[in-house]
Amino acid sequence: MAKKKVVDESSTKNVWTQIDGFLEQHKSIAIITILGLFTLFSFLLFNLRVSEGGDDSTYIIRAVNFLKEGTYPSFQGPLYPMIISLVVALFGIQLGILKFTSLIFMLGSMWLFYRTFAGRIRYSILLGTLIILAVSNYFIYFSSQTYSEALFLFLQLPIFLFLFQDLERPSDALKGIKSYNYIVLTAAFIVLGYLTRTVGIGALIAVTLFYLLIQQYKKAGALVLTFLIILIPLALIKLAIWDNGIMDGGQASTLMYKHPYDMAQGKETIAGFFTRFVDNSNLYLSKHFLKMVGLRGADVKSANGLYTLLLYGLFLFGLFKAFKKNRYMLFTGIYVTVMLGITFVALQKLWDQYRLIIPFFPFMLVTILYALTELCKATKIKASAYALMALFLICTLGSIGQSFGKVDLITLRSNFKGDRYKGYSPDWEHYLKMTEYVGENLPKESLAACRKPNMARIYANGKKFYGVYRFDTQDADSLLTRLKERNVTHVIMASLRKNPAVKNGQTINTIQRYLYWMTRKYPNLLELQHQIGKEAKDEPAYLFRIRYELAEAQPLNAGS
Repeated sequence: MAKKKVVDESSTKNVWTQIDGFLEQHKSIAIITILGLFTLFSFLLFNLRVSEGGDDSTYIIRAVNFLKEGTYPSFQGPLYPMIISLVVALFGIQLGILKFTSLIFMLGSMWLFYRTFAGRIRYSILLGTLIILAVSNYFIYFSSQTYSEALFLFLQLPIFLFLFQDLERPSDALKGIKSYNYIVLTAAFIVLGYLTRTVGIGALIAVTLFYLLIQQYKKAGALVLTFLIILIPLALIKLAIWDNGIMDGGQASTLMYKHPYDMAQGKETIAGFFTRFVDNSNLYLSKHFLKMVGLRGADVKSANGLYTLLLYGLFLFGLFKAFKKNRYMLFTGIYVTVMLGITFVALQKLWDQYRLIIPFFPFMLVTILYALTELCKATKIKASAYALMALFLICTLGSIGQSFGKVDLITLRSNFKGDRYKGYSPDWEHYLKMTEYVGENLPKESLAACRKPNMARIYANGKKFYGVYRFDTQDADSLLTRLKERNVTHVIMASLRKNPAVKNGQTINTIQRYLYWMTRKYPNLLELQHQIGKEAKDEPAYLFRIRYELAEAQPLNAGS
């Protein structure tokens, strides 16, 4: 059935009908231009390095372990590592090729977003959303990163598309098993989303709530049942093959605690979850969202409660209007509510990473633009339409300015020509060069401990490392035994900055403290084998060999 065309209820021509009429006539040229603009910026901002955060390299290593050892890629969602393991199988650990898959997912998402909403909402809103997405460096960033955001965004859109197509079927088509074919497809993509990111379960909640709201109770029940029919066999297969539990609870379990790295603080309270929601609302709406649309500078670090309240008020107004006039935007609003609600309640405030809302950014943006358009219509003031266009122009130009500010053609050219370290600060350059040295010069049976083992493994051409993230004792023998039992032969001690943008001598000192307590008792335990960066001011990296024989020669518990 043909899509229902959105028509202005007003019988007189106005600014919006003129704009929408023009855009509808030139929609093909518009979407091609927008996709071209997005592709251009994606290449200008393409990043061939792994991030200092480490999550992107962790996905790659989980893909490698799944491919070579059959290890189930749990904790962060198994589907993305499984998919990129196919790329690793064909090309090895080639960062450029792995990152290019994200560009494909992002381009596919842009096209699917257009395909899903075209003819169902105003073209001014749809194309306006896509233009801001195409020039926002915050969104474009994920076109060249091995994070799961690009895949998850791509997998969300068929849920919208199949649901919308189901809404448009005539009532006489809703008979027999065929009437539920869209339900099956929707449930399948919800499962895929859930296997990519745990928050994907929110899609099941959103679609079910929507069906209940429009009084299609059978479909709501059929959706939940189909979801379970697909998911349960997959969980049983996982249990049979890997025997590590039916569901993954590693990452989710840490969210129940007040602090993800300090379980001693205890589990979160009801009041604590409410505080999380308020704090995260401020962080992700007034700070990150407004940055992503070009209305706040990239260097802004503060949240603003007034901006948050204004955005919530605007969103609620749009949701109210959608309830009365547009079922497509109604579902989009419900989806955003559920997904952001889960995110803001589940995450501890300390994460404060805008990438956690990037998969929902297009839906947030289209909802806000819809609300602003409806607000302008409600005022019945022609000037309000021009004010909104001016705001859109400010967002677009602000985003373009921020994106061009991120372009670094010299670094990009060096990376493409094979310089894997250009673009890193000296502390990271020395650390990664040391991991490469370990991969090329240490015996195959050796094992080096370090702070970022997955990044190290990528730069060491696949050689494994042992990760030291924290320690819970100052007893030298316990610390040493922990390394020996894991067959660790060497340790890399780097000068990684706590704040990558600031060189003030403050470093991530987990390794330093670990080694301090061991060498305090065994002064000659470590033998320096290699150093990159000649002086302390150069932010050097050191490679030490652990001389276990010296500790064994010293009587147990001897010394301080």
